[in-house]
Amino acid sequence: MYAKRAIPVAVVNHINRIQWNDIFLGNPKILKHDRHGAQRLFNSSGHRPYIESKTNTRWTWKPFRPEPGELFFTPAELAFAEPYRGKVMIEPNGKNIGHNNKRWPWERWQKLVDRNVAPMVQCANVGGAYLSGVKNITTPSFRHAAAVLSVSRAFIGSEGGLMHCAAAVGVPAVILWSEFIDPSITGYAMHKNIRHANGTCGMRVDCPTCRASMEAISVTEVADALADVLR
Repeated sequence: MYAKRAIPVAVVNHINRIQWNDIFLGNPKILKHDRHGAQRLFNSSGHRPYIESKTNTRWTWKPFRPEPGELFFTPAELAFAEPYRGKVMIEPNGKNIGHNNKRWPWERWQKLVDRNVAPMVQCANVGGAYLSGVKNITTPSFRHAAAVLSVSRAFIGSEGGLMHCAAAVGVPAVILWSEFIDPSITGYAMHKNIRHANGTCGMRVDCPTCRASMEAISVTEVADALADVLR
């Protein structure tokens, strides 16, 4: 929208209220406060462009293809990240969304680290757990984690916010997918996407086929994919 008209965009929800997140800080294309003449983009929680419909137990997806975003870091954020330059960021935790359909078994994450493919760092979510053998980083904000990612050699995790950050900062990534959603909808062709599933279930409760599809991903497969992106 901005590329077509060079007018800043107000992201709004279904009741026309501004949707703002600090991840937008420094971005001249996105407005924190509404203003006369602004372009308006309807995009909010539960109303994403890849959602066809939802029930209490299931999302139904529709065709979509994200484009990498842009992140604008402050000098202080970049200085915070600099000591971790050249490491691989790993994130086994996931957002608490009421189910575990996008989570690879914890013990496999740990076995991956134990392979010593590369030095790794982890910026755990609040309340998240840390893997053994990785550098633990306490980040004041998600932006600081994104800044660390921007100086990383690669990222490995599942579908989610850090995956989108990796695309935004141009860092290669290995992304693990279950049957929940497909990389053709919310993923990026620039990443190594590992998925063993047929169709997309979109289940909002724990799903046995999602669990089976994640368990079908082996540690060796992920380690080989990571080694490939690091070559």
